[in-house]
Amino acid sequence: MTLPLAALSVMLSGHLWAGLVLVILAWGRIFTLRSARIVVITGLIFVVIGGVWWGRQRQLAGRRLSAFTESPASLTVRFQPDALSIRGTTYSFVGQNVTTGERLIFHGRIGSAAELHHLQTVDRAQSWRIQGTQSGILPATNFNQFDGAAYWSRRGIVKQVRIAQVTPLVTTTGPLTWWSDWWHGLRAHLIQACQRLPGALKVYALGLFPGYRALEATQELEGMQRLGLLHLFSISGLHVSLVLLVVEWLCVHCRLPRDLWERGMIVGLPGYFILAGGGSSILRASLMRGLQLSGRQLGLRVSGLDAWSLTLIVALMGNTGLLFELGSQLSFGLSLVLILLEQESFAWRQIGLALVSLPSLLNGLFQWHLLTLLANWLVVPLFPVLLLPLTVIGTLIFPWAPEVSRGCATLLGWFDQAMTWLGTLPGNLVFGKPWWWVCWLWIWLALGIFSRPVGQRRKFLRLLAMSYVLMYGAIHFPWHGEVAYFDVGQGDSILIRERFNRHVSLIDTGGHLGFQQPRWVPKIPVTYAADRTSVTYLRSRGVTTIDDLYLTHHDADHIGDLPAVLKAFRVKRLLVPAGMEQEPAWQHLLANRQATTALVSIKTTSDLPLTVRHPFEAAPAENANSLALQGQYGGLNFLFMGDLDQAGEQKMLEVDPHLRTDVLKLGHHGSKTASGVAFLNQVRPRWGIISAGRHNRYGHPNPETLARLRADQIPAVSTQTSGMIRYVFTGQHGEWQTKLKGD
Repeated sequence: MTLPLAALSVMLSGHLWAGLVLVILAWGRIFTLRSARIVVITGLIFVVIGGVWWGRQRQLAGRRLSAFTESPASLTVRFQPDALSIRGTTYSFVGQNVTTGERLIFHGRIGSAAELHHLQTVDRAQSWRIQGTQSGILPATNFNQFDGAAYWSRRGIVKQVRIAQVTPLVTTTGPLTWWSDWWHGLRAHLIQACQRLPGALKVYALGLFPGYRALEATQELEGMQRLGLLHLFSISGLHVSLVLLVVEWLCVHCRLPRDLWERGMIVGLPGYFILAGGGSSILRASLMRGLQLSGRQLGLRVSGLDAWSLTLIVALMGNTGLLFELGSQLSFGLSLVLILLEQESFAWRQIGLALVSLPSLLNGLFQWHLLTLLANWLVVPLFPVLLLPLTVIGTLIFPWAPEVSRGCATLLGWFDQAMTWLGTLPGNLVFGKPWWWVCWLWIWLALGIFSRPVGQRRKFLRLLAMSYVLMYGAIHFPWHGEVAYFDVGQGDSILIRERFNRHVSLIDTGGHLGFQQPRWVPKIPVTYAADRTSVTYLRSRGVTTIDDLYLTHHDADHIGDLPAVLKAFRVKRLLVPAGMEQEPAWQHLLANRQATTALVSIKTTSDLPLTVRHPFEAAPAENANSLALQGQYGGLNFLFMGDLDQAGEQKMLEVDPHLRTDVLKLGHHGSKTASGVAFLNQVRPRWGIISAGRHNRYGHPNPETLARLRADQIPAVSTQTSGMIRYVFTGQHGEWQTKLKGD
C-alpha cells in the first residue's frame, strides 16, 4: 500500500513521468502478490487519497497570485508565538487568515527597540488586524537553487503578505485550540530560554529541544555540515528516540505501572511533536513510537516496518512532496535501512546507511566528504553519551549555575572546532548534481545489494562505485559550455564556463549595500547571498576552481560577496581594473584569499582570455573606471559593461569605431547614465541583458533606457522577471534558457 501512494505523490509533486513509471512498478508489485483482497483495498485507498491530493492541488492553484505583482491586503490573522522569526530589523511568521482559514507567510519591519522587545517576549497565540500588500511567493530564480515557493506550496501556503500596519486584537482560545495553543506557548518559552544560553550551547539546545535553527548555526556547525553530520540535528530524529528512551527509563525506575506510562506517552506524543518543532523527522520518530505503543496497548504486534510504512502514509497526507525534501529523504531513508538491515553486522549497516544517504546528499548538497564514514563512526556513539548530556545539563542548570553552562558551551565549542578542523582535511569531494533518475537508480541498486549473499556483495559494490565514477566524469567534463547571468538581485555576477570546464571565469560576485543600523538592533552573523546563488550553482556543476575572477569596480553590489566565493573555491587570478588594487577600502574582503590567488590589475593592454575594452589607464575604481570585457562563445559575441557610464562608452567607440557585439550586458543595471544612443547604434546588439533587483530603490532599469532599446529594436531580457539567464552552447551553436518564464 505504501509503495503506490509514494509513487503517486511523486507523480503529483512535479515528476509526472517518473511518478507514472513508479506507479506502474508499484502496482506490478501489488499484482504479483496475487491477492484480490489486497488489490481491492489498495485500489480504494489509492483512489480516495489520490482524489484528496488532486483536489488539494486544484484548490492551491486557485489561490495562487503572481510573485511580481502586489495587491492591497486587509485581513485578520491568528498565529502561534513560536512561529515568529526575528532577524535584525525584520520579522516573519506563518499565520492563518481567520476569515478564510488560509495559511500565509507574513513579513514585517521592526521600527523601535520597544517593538523588538515585545516581539521577542511573545509567549501566547496572537490575533492581529493587518494592512499591507500580498503577492505570490517567488520561486527559485537561479538554476539548482533552493525553491522556497515549492517548499511552502507543499505545506499549503502560496501567498505572502508584506505588513504595513498592525492592530493587535484580543485573542481567544476555544475548545479546539487550547491544546495546541498551550504546547506552542510552551515551545515559545523554551525557545526564549534557549536564546539566552551562551555560545555553542545555544545552537545545540535550540536545535535539539524546540527544533529551532539558531542564526549562528551555519557558522557554528560548519564542520558538521561539511562532514554530513547534520542528521543529528532534527533531521534523522535520533534525539527524539533518545528523549523517549530516557522518559521510558525514568518511568520504569520510578516503578510506574507500564500501562499507565505507556498511555501517558501516547497522549503526550502529539504535544511533544509540537514542542520539538513539528518537522518531518519529528513526525516520523514520534509517530512510529506512538504506533508501536498503541499496538502494545491493543494487544497487537506492530513491527518496525509496519510502523514505518504507516508513518510515511500519514506524513505524505500532510505533505505530498515529502520525498523531494532532503531532510525527509534522510530521516525516512536512514530509518528504513536500520529496520531492513537489523540482522546485518555493524559494518554492513554503516555501509548501507552511507549508500542510501549518499544519492540524497549529492542531489541536495552536491558534495560529500570522504571522512564522513569515519566521522559518523566517531560522533554517533558520542552523541548520546556526551553531546546530548552536555546540552541537557547546560540548559537545565543555566538559571542557577551559569558558570557550569558556560563550561558546557566551551566543551561543545571545542567539539565544533574539532569537527571544523576535520572538515578542512583533504577529502571534501565536490561531486556536482547527478541526474535525478540516476539518484533513484543508485538507491534501488544499494538496497538490492543487501538481497545478495555477503560473498557476492563486493562485486556489486565495485559496479556501483564505477557508476559513481562515470557520473562524476559526466558532471566535471561536460560536453557543453555556458554564459550565465545570475540573478543576484541589485548587482552583477556572470559565469563563463567553457566546454569540459577547461576554463571557468566569473565576472563580479554580487552583494548588497550595507546601511547603518540603530544601536538597539541585535547583531546577526554575516551571510552572503552568493552562498545561495552562484556558489550553489557552481558546486552543482562540479566546479572547484575559478581560473579568472574579474571584479569590475569596487561597489558592494558587484564585489560584496567576494569572501563567500574565495572561501568556496580555489581562485587562480583575481583581476581588477588598474588602480583598484591600491584602494584600501575593499581589502577586508580578501580575508579568505588563498596564498595561491594572484591579484592582478588590468587595462586595455592586458592579454587575457577576455578582451579588456575599458579602462585605458589607472584610476579610482568607480563606475567611470569600470571594467568592460568582451568574448566569443558558442558563435556569439558577448560584451559585459559592468557599471560603465556613457562617457566610458564614448571612449571605447573612439578607440574602436568598428566595435560590435551580439549580446550586450547593459551597463549600470539599465540606468539612464549608461547605454547611450550613439553606443547602441554603434555596437548593434541583437539582445540586451539587464541585471537588476526587483523593486530596487533606484528604479533600474530606467524607462529612458528601455525606450532606447525599443527604438533600436533590441529585445531586452532582465533578471528581474526572467531570473537566471544562460546561453548553453556546444561548438558554434547554443540555446538561451531562463529560470523563470519572464515577460
